[in-house]
Amino acid sequence: MFDLDEIFKNKEPGFIGQENKTYSIVVPVIEIDGDQHLIFQVRNKRLKVQPGEVSFPGGQLEEGETPYDTAIREFSEEMSCSPDQVKIITELDTYVAPGRGLIHCFLAEIDRNFNLDINDEVECLFTLPISYFLENEPLVLKNTVRIEPSPDFPFEEMNIPESYHWGSYKYPISFYKIGEIVIWGITANIVNSFSKKLI
Repeated sequence: MFDLDEIFKNKEPGFIGQENKTYSIVVPVIEIDGDQHLIFQVRNKRLKVQPGEVSFPGGQLEEGETPYDTAIREFSEEMSCSPDQVKIITELDTYVAPGRGLIHCFLAEIDRNFNLDINDEVECLFTLPISYFLENEPLVLKNTVRIEPSPDFPFEEMNIPESYHWGSYKYPISFYKIGEIVIWGITANIVNSFSKKLI
C-alpha cells in the first residue's frame, strides 16, 4: 500500500505533458514626468535566441527558485540594478507558449531613480506610455499549431489508425509598430493582455 497522504503532502501540482522550460518575466512600469511607462529591452543582436527582438526582462527558473524569485533575479541581472528597486505588484496571467513552455508574468513598479542601464544580453532600452497601448489596438493574426506524429510512431504496433485526427488550434500573434520599433509575438501578446485589464 502507498501512503498517499505522506507522498503527496509536500508535492506541488505541475503540468502533465509540460516537458518544456518554465520562465519568469517582469512587466516593468516606471513613472516618467507624471506618466506611467512600460520599460522594454531590445535583445543583443549577437544572441543565438531571438536576437534583436523587443522583450521584457526575464529568464528561466533555476533549481530551487520560485517564479517570483526568478523574476527578481533576472530583472536585477539584466538591468544591472539592486533587487530593492523592483516592487512586484502582482502576478499577471501565466503565458502558455507553444513549443517554449510556461512564462510567469509579474507586474512591477520600478524605482523612479532607476538608471536605465543594461548588461551584455541587452542592446538598448526604451519606454512607452501605458496609455499608448490603450489607444492603439495591435494587429492580431492567428497561426495554426498542428501536432505531427514522429516518423517512428507505432501506429500498427499499438493498433492506432494512421488516419487518426491529431487536431490543431489557432495561436494568436500580436504586433505593435511604432515608427521603426516593432513589438510582436509573446511580448506583444502579454502587453495586449495586460492593457485589456486596465479598461
